[in-house]
Amino acid sequence: MQLPYLLINTALFIQIVSAVGINDQVEPDIDYGTFQDPSSNVRPRFRYWVNDASINPSVVAEDVKAIGKAGAGGLELLGYYLYGDSQNLGGQLQCPLQSDWTIFGFGSPAWKNLVDTVLTTAKEYDLLVDLAIGPNQGAGVPAPYNDDGLLWDLAGFNSTFSNEKGFDGIIPGWGAGPLVAAVTAQVSSTGPSNGTYKVLVESSLLDVTNLVSSNGHLQVKANHTAEGSEHLLFVYYLIHSEYRETQSPADVPAAVPQSPVTTYAQNGSWVVDHFSPQGALAVVDFWRQSLLDSETGTLIREVGNYLWEDSQEYTVSTFWTPRLQEVFQANRGYSINRFIPILIGSGGGSTPEITYVTDELDAGASHTMDYQQTLTELNADYLTSLTQWSNDLGIQFSAQVVYNLPMDMLANIPYVNGPECETLGFSDNIDSYRQFAGPAHLAGKRIITNEAGAMIDSVYQESIPELLWTLKRSFAGSVNQFVLHGYPTSGNYGNTTWPGFTTFSYLFSEMHGPRQPAFAYYKDWLDWLSRTQFVEQTGIPKVDIAFWSKSTSYKTVPTIYSPVDLQSAGYSYEYLSPDNFVLPGAYVSNGTFAPNQQAFKALVVRANETLTASGVAKLAEYAHSKLPIIFSGGLPSNFSGYNPEAARLAVNTIKNLTSLSNVHTVPYDNLAATLNSLNILPRTSVSANRTWYTTWRHDTATLTEYVYVYNDAAGVPYGGGISSGSISFETTGTPFLYDAWTGNITALSIYKKSETHVTIPLTLAGNQSVIIGFHKDSQPSLHLQNTTDGVLSAAGNSTSLAILRSFDQQSRNVYLSNGKSVTLAPMLTPTTTLGNWTLIVESWTAPSDIYNVELGPTRTNHTFELPTLLPWNQVSASLNNVSGIGYYSTTFDWPPEATNDTVSGAIIDLGPIVHTARVSVNGHVLPPGEITWAKWDIGHLLQRGQNTVEVVVTTPLGNVLRTYWDELETSGKLASAVVSSPPDVADYGLVAPVKIIPYREDQVA
Repeated sequence: MQLPYLLINTALFIQIVSAVGINDQVEPDIDYGTFQDPSSNVRPRFRYWVNDASINPSVVAEDVKAIGKAGAGGLELLGYYLYGDSQNLGGQLQCPLQSDWTIFGFGSPAWKNLVDTVLTTAKEYDLLVDLAIGPNQGAGVPAPYNDDGLLWDLAGFNSTFSNEKGFDGIIPGWGAGPLVAAVTAQVSSTGPSNGTYKVLVESSLLDVTNLVSSNGHLQVKANHTAEGSEHLLFVYYLIHSEYRETQSPADVPAAVPQSPVTTYAQNGSWVVDHFSPQGALAVVDFWRQSLLDSETGTLIREVGNYLWEDSQEYTVSTFWTPRLQEVFQANRGYSINRFIPILIGSGGGSTPEITYVTDELDAGASHTMDYQQTLTELNADYLTSLTQWSNDLGIQFSAQVVYNLPMDMLANIPYVNGPECETLGFSDNIDSYRQFAGPAHLAGKRIITNEAGAMIDSVYQESIPELLWTLKRSFAGSVNQFVLHGYPTSGNYGNTTWPGFTTFSYLFSEMHGPRQPAFAYYKDWLDWLSRTQFVEQTGIPKVDIAFWSKSTSYKTVPTIYSPVDLQSAGYSYEYLSPDNFVLPGAYVSNGTFAPNQQAFKALVVRANETLTASGVAKLAEYAHSKLPIIFSGGLPSNFSGYNPEAARLAVNTIKNLTSLSNVHTVPYDNLAATLNSLNILPRTSVSANRTWYTTWRHDTATLTEYVYVYNDAAGVPYGGGISSGSISFETTGTPFLYDAWTGNITALSIYKKSETHVTIPLTLAGNQSVIIGFHKDSQPSLHLQNTTDGVLSAAGNSTSLAILRSFDQQSRNVYLSNGKSVTLAPMLTPTTTLGNWTLIVESWTAPSDIYNVELGPTRTNHTFELPTLLPWNQVSASLNNVSGIGYYSTTFDWPPEATNDTVSGAIIDLGPIVHTARVSVNGHVLPPGEITWAKWDIGHLLQRGQNTVEVVVTTPLGNVLRTYWDELETSGKLASAVVSSPPDVADYGLVAPVKIIPYREDQVA
């Protein structure tokens, strides 16, 4: 890696601000706060979209303050700049500029002032700030035209020539740029060639670059002859891609006059070279010249968390960089030049008129893999350079590593401090997250972050349960930090109507902030998220099984292991590229792989996997160190890249390993049963009627084990998917429930303990998650060893135990941990459903001037009497297009009439919540509750006689926006021009029956 110039420039800044180090490893020495009240360091953040630097600083400061008040730990500052105002998505999102970008562009004095405002306000309210390294998606910065640090491409030309005459003349395209390669080839006369697909004879490929004269003349004969064959000359030149991260204000429509562009800093931003340190240097130089002074540098050191880059969504014809040929030759052992014809078009920017392949058995795929592997290695230099520079500034670097591009994502994840994925790009796929998590965990990364909540065609419609579903699935895949997508600036903006500036022109959700009726209640679920992150960032992750996974292209992140048997049995698993085996933690001790990280119990290599020479050498080392190696479905023979001798050696090495007693070749099907038969057991053995996911964290300081359990109900209508079962945990610690909704930590009183395991019965709503902590040194209380119908819960201490018993007409036997058994008498007081509700709907509509967003919504109250609960659109036709806040109230008498049983208290059960709900009983506000199954013990709040229940619910804005859909505008772009139809009518309000479940407290010991 070439870094001297980069380090010199960084040193100029280090003279002003000394670095304070990084905290990217597990178990860092930073302030976590407490489980009850996590610190900003472990709370989620919002992606804060600032349209451009014309936004009033006072609006920015209020937004930052509101983000903190809502319960977030900070924000990710991104200069949105109208999504670059480019032709992304066919240009349908392009909006006319509403400010003078020559004055208010990224990196301008106005932008620097905005950054300082964000940092200063964040410091005042104890928040953290991530800073995008560039506008739009952070992939580039302003730079001089054709700067050597900008993204490169190849310009390709070709011509035909005859067998007899060969080629004699000026090569095609001469002068387009520096010559990269000239190659002659013969089209196969036997291959399946046609007008758009041609097979080249591999043996005919000839690199004639050194035969091209200084004036572009080439004289060459046909390299190979066959009657009727076609001969081609391919010529490639190095050019800049000229891919814009943001357009120049001189080149796009504008609603306000734009000042003349007189400097490169005013001329928009270019995507930088992501395959060299020079690309990083372009970023460094611009920041040093335009954004970093002593004041900003100090603020960054104090409240900065990450410098950050979004997903790679730029395209070229063919990804290239000036050093690619040199690095390819050094690392692959042969020249890439002969095979450039089969690589053209791999950058996704355009589809070649003709696709070329070779007549090799794999059609040349091995050479493409070698090219992609080389890109991977070059991209690692870029990431390492930005990480190093960020760390020198006293901040970390985060990036959405590789995916969308033809490289090995898993290989490069370790090269950043905070690897980030996303719910949209990963399609909420737990298997995809496991691919991302494996290398990060092996590298000891404390954080796997996720850009969360983007959904297409769902803007102003995304419910909180929908959002939490994506977060819970992410947790199940070992993501442990979220950046919520997103929070747009809340003030007025040119040609923008209420409810406010809306990114992506109403295409992608969500627009969080005070514009949402629910925002005043966000703290309920943001605290839940913060506490869950607190646990998931504590200690070291432990995982049962590692899968070998080698791919040199991650344009998508598909499911690798599709059977559900491992998951159903409770096995956790992650994926590793053999490239990750160079990490310090990748070794075997006592038959365990990565003992100080995931502590894998076995490594699985599937028959369809791709081998590498270095990976197989490590595999042999692990096998001889007694790690169980499982070849699933047979022995693999695919090899990454072109190296026939290394491929033969790898295959032979694999065959020789099968003689070891700890190496097993097994069928592909029923892998979980096979592992079980080999006594390779999961840390969490699950027995349930639905799929439960678990993650495991081990705190080396306290020896506490934390397990996150999630009952996934994907594909099930909301409110369904309830599941009962049990989990046997590979620990003997005393179990405690960590309630992330309330922050309470309580000892569990229903479980069974053996010499090696603790088994706990659970009933979980669809999409419900729970956290169980096992305390090593805590003395267990007296507890039940089983549960049965009619047992709501139990609570005990060292000498006593009480059971809450709900309606059940039979006697039941329960068994205590002291060896005694108790027969519970029937409980005959039934559950009742509350009715006769009064509903006051606070309807939010547009302000009197729909373009004056700062007026806030017009609020109007409407009252309804409801014998039973129904969605608002079924209560009255007048509520079809209404959004806002609903205030419900009713009463019930206590104790219930006509009961001969003793009644001690009651549970109130609201079922699943549609968006948010805040509940009060007799004037006492209940703590937040699990949104998928909202229920509370209200026994201590009940009074004899009449009792009052009040519920405040909120809604998204989707229904009310139906009324205004053809009027809604953001930065001069009509919502209907992008999303033609308004949102469908959604069910709002309390939609499930609210039940009162009486219970009797039985003192059983």
